[in-house]
Amino acid sequence: MKSWCRIVLDGTARLGLCQDEDILIHEGDLFADPVPTGQKLDVQDAEWLAPVEPRQFLGLWNNLHEAMVHDGNDLPISPLYFTKLADCLNRHQGDIPAPRGYADKVLFEAELGVVIGRECFRPQREAIDDYIFGYTCVNDTTAAEPLFENKQFPQWTRAKSYPGFGAIGPWIVRGIEPDELQVQAFLDGEKKQDYPVSDMIFSPREAVFRIASEIRLYPGDVIACGTSVGACFMTPGQQIEIRISGLGSLVNQYSR
Repeated sequence: MKSWCRIVLDGTARLGLCQDEDILIHEGDLFADPVPTGQKLDVQDAEWLAPVEPRQFLGLWNNLHEAMVHDGNDLPISPLYFTKLADCLNRHQGDIPAPRGYADKVLFEAELGVVIGRECFRPQREAIDDYIFGYTCVNDTTAAEPLFENKQFPQWTRAKSYPGFGAIGPWIVRGIEPDELQVQAFLDGEKKQDYPVSDMIFSPREAVFRIASEIRLYPGDVIACGTSVGACFMTPGQQIEIRISGLGSLVNQYSR
């Protein structure tokens, strides 16, 4: 497995490959065989960036069997997805600012993120792994009140695109089997979510295949695969950790 990240070094965004407790600095395109520079940095000293800057950041809704039953939803016949706008992108150890006027009802959502590595449109199902670069942790943060403020038009993009509402990272892991992963969320150290990827209605690979059968995906695009039961409101000052077996932990603080 390889874990790729982006960090700030000497005031510049740099690409890194995590190896034990070090980050080996690379140069070039993440998706076109970057080369090592010989520089390295201790992981503990890293100033993190989001590991990619997606052109398209998509999120799935109603994609876990347990949550579907809990919420009384119907089984979807195709992936139900929304767009998170670019300005919501956040990083490991970045603050999640409370949106003005809606601070008291903001949810964390622990999710597995799929990172696209090649342009993908109408792929063959059996070749889908060739288009997936790797996997990362996602906190698909949501402001509950504006979501259903207008009863005729649920505002998914608005509710999920406030600045900082799209934390991903710390890195992208390659060479891991996504269907065997376990997704957890801890709010101030208390476990709130704990579910297997195997409970997904559309697996990560199937979600990519279905979505890319209709719209073009690009290198660096992120698909957040949806969440299960246990997501709850945060209070400013609380810390939220998204932990996925094999992918590490994404830690953020909800701030006023």
